[in-house]
Amino acid sequence: MNHHNEFSFSRTAMVCAAIAGAIFTSAPILAQQKPLVIEPNATGAAAVKAQSVISKPGSYVLNKNITNTSKNGQDSVAVTAPNVTIDLQGFVISATGSNTGAGINATGQSNVVIRNGIITGFDGPAIIGGNTSNISAIVATGNGSGITCGTGCLVSNNIIQGNTGFGMTFSGPSSGYLGNVLQGNSGKTVG
Repeated sequence: MNHHNEFSFSRTAMVCAAIAGAIFTSAPILAQQKPLVIEPNATGAAAVKAQSVISKPGSYVLNKNITNTSKNGQDSVAVTAPNVTIDLQGFVISATGSNTGAGINATGQSNVVIRNGIITGFDGPAIIGGNTSNISAIVATGNGSGITCGTGCLVSNNIIQGNTGFGMTFSGPSSGYLGNVLQGNSGKTVG
């Protein structure tokens, strides 16, 4: 092996070692945070008029069904922070009371992602999303309305049916929808 090939091999080995070291030392930064579990009767819920309150940005998951028996307009989940992701993991948020609020209420919050579950039986909307929300893989049935969203929202691949109001309502023309099933809603399909 000549000196040029030895230098090239040594240089390649040093570069690979540097890359591997950078990856391993930055692993805690790149590691995904563990999602926080949504629990009914969370701290601060009474002040916001909701069963659970999400007040910090981050990822949240539902780990069991939630039933709202409110008679005072209480929402099941209130989001009071931007940049929140909620994965319902296939669980159900339902209401059995008369005069319940919304299933998930993120009014005024931006960049909220809500996905993968069932919301049913609310007098209010299944979901109220703020600006630039992304709502997908939700079954919204038997609510006062389906999904209400601000501007710049994307509502995709949901089943929105049997609601007594609009299927979907947007605050402006910059929102869009794709691949939803909308049927049997008493109001217009999209408002």
